[in-house]
Amino acid sequence: MQGARATPQLFATNCGLLYIYHALQCPMEALHGRQSLLHNVVAGGTLGAFGVQAGRLGIPFLDSSFFWRYPSISPAMAAFAVYGGLAGVLGGVLGGKSL
Repeated sequence: MQGARATPQLFATNCGLLYIYHALQCPMEALHGRQSLLHNVVAGGTLGAFGVQAGRLGIPFLDSSFFWRYPSISPAMAAFAVYGGLAGVLGGVLGGKSL
Protein backbone atom coordinates (compact mmCIF):
# COMPACT_ATOMS: atom_id res chain seq x y z
CA MET A 1 0.00 0.00 0.00
CA GLN A 2 2.91 2.28 -0.62
CA GLY A 3 1.70 5.56 -1.99
CA ALA A 4 -1.86 4.86 -0.92
CA ARG A 5 -4.06 7.76 0.10
CA ALA A 6 -4.43 8.28 3.82
CA THR A 7 -7.94 7.13 4.68
CA PRO A 8 -9.65 6.12 7.92
CA GLN A 9 -9.77 2.53 6.63
CA LEU A 10 -6.00 2.47 6.05
CA PHE A 11 -5.40 3.94 9.50
CA ALA A 12 -7.69 1.33 11.10
CA THR A 13 -5.95 -1.45 9.18
CA ASN A 14 -2.52 -0.33 10.38
CA CYS A 15 -3.73 -0.07 13.99
CA GLY A 16 -5.34 -3.49 13.75
CA LEU A 17 -2.21 -5.10 12.34
CA LEU A 18 -0.06 -3.60 15.10
CA TYR A 19 -2.50 -4.90 17.70
CA ILE A 20 -2.51 -8.40 16.21
CA TYR A 21 1.30 -8.38 15.95
CA HIS A 22 1.63 -7.70 19.67
CA ALA A 23 -1.23 -10.06 20.52
CA LEU A 24 0.64 -12.87 18.75
CA GLN A 25 3.81 -12.21 20.77
CA CYS A 26 2.19 -12.21 24.23
CA PRO A 27 1.25 -15.92 24.39
CA MET A 28 4.68 -16.94 23.12
CA GLU A 29 6.40 -14.84 25.78
CA ALA A 30 4.07 -16.21 28.45
CA LEU A 31 4.74 -19.81 27.42
CA HIS A 32 8.51 -19.38 27.32
CA GLY A 33 8.72 -17.04 30.29
CA ARG A 34 10.99 -14.56 28.53
CA GLN A 35 11.21 -12.24 25.54
CA SER A 36 12.91 -13.58 22.45
CA LEU A 37 13.76 -12.27 19.01
CA LEU A 38 12.25 -15.43 17.51
CA HIS A 39 8.84 -14.37 18.84
CA ASN A 40 9.10 -11.19 16.78
CA VAL A 41 10.11 -13.14 13.68
CA VAL A 42 7.29 -15.66 14.00
CA ALA A 43 4.64 -13.02 14.77
CA GLY A 44 5.74 -10.72 11.92
CA GLY A 45 6.11 -13.56 9.45
CA THR A 46 2.73 -15.06 10.29
CA LEU A 47 0.99 -11.72 10.02
CA GLY A 48 2.68 -10.98 6.69
CA ALA A 49 1.85 -14.41 5.25
CA PHE A 50 -1.83 -14.16 6.21
CA GLY A 51 -2.03 -10.57 4.95
CA VAL A 52 -0.61 -11.51 1.56
CA GLN A 53 -2.86 -14.57 1.30
CA ALA A 54 -5.89 -12.38 2.03
CA GLY A 55 -4.79 -9.83 -0.58
CA ARG A 56 -4.54 -7.03 1.99
CA LEU A 57 -0.74 -6.65 1.98
CA GLY A 58 1.99 -6.56 -0.62
CA ILE A 59 5.50 -7.91 -0.26
CA PRO A 60 8.08 -5.14 0.06
CA PHE A 61 11.44 -5.42 -1.72
CA LEU A 62 10.16 -8.05 -4.20
CA ASP A 63 8.89 -7.52 -7.70
CA SER A 64 6.53 -9.91 -9.46
CA SER A 65 9.32 -11.36 -11.62
CA PHE A 66 10.74 -13.01 -8.48
CA PHE A 67 7.96 -15.60 -8.60
CA TRP A 68 8.65 -16.35 -12.27
CA ARG A 69 12.30 -17.03 -11.52
CA TYR A 70 11.56 -19.13 -8.43
CA PRO A 71 8.24 -20.88 -9.05
CA SER A 72 8.60 -23.18 -6.03
CA ILE A 73 8.36 -20.20 -3.66
CA SER A 74 4.79 -19.12 -2.99
CA PRO A 75 3.87 -15.52 -2.17
CA ALA A 76 2.97 -16.57 1.39
CA MET A 77 6.43 -18.10 1.89
CA ALA A 78 8.15 -14.98 0.60
CA ALA A 79 5.91 -12.78 2.75
CA PHE A 80 6.76 -14.80 5.85
CA ALA A 81 10.48 -14.39 5.14
CA VAL A 82 10.32 -10.66 4.38
CA TYR A 83 7.93 -9.62 7.15
CA GLY A 84 9.58 -11.96 9.65
CA GLY A 85 12.98 -10.56 8.74
CA LEU A 86 11.75 -6.99 9.14
CA ALA A 87 10.22 -7.79 12.53
CA GLY A 88 13.42 -9.53 13.58
CA VAL A 89 15.60 -6.58 12.64
CA LEU A 90 13.32 -4.14 14.43
CA GLY A 91 13.10 -6.37 17.50
CA GLY A 92 16.84 -6.84 17.65
CA VAL A 93 17.91 -3.28 16.89
CA LEU A 94 15.16 -1.25 18.54
CA GLY A 95 13.97 -3.76 21.11
CA GLY A 96 17.36 -5.06 22.15
CA LYS A 97 16.07 -8.64 22.20
CA SER A 98 18.32 -11.66 21.86
CA LEU A 99 17.52 -15.11 20.52
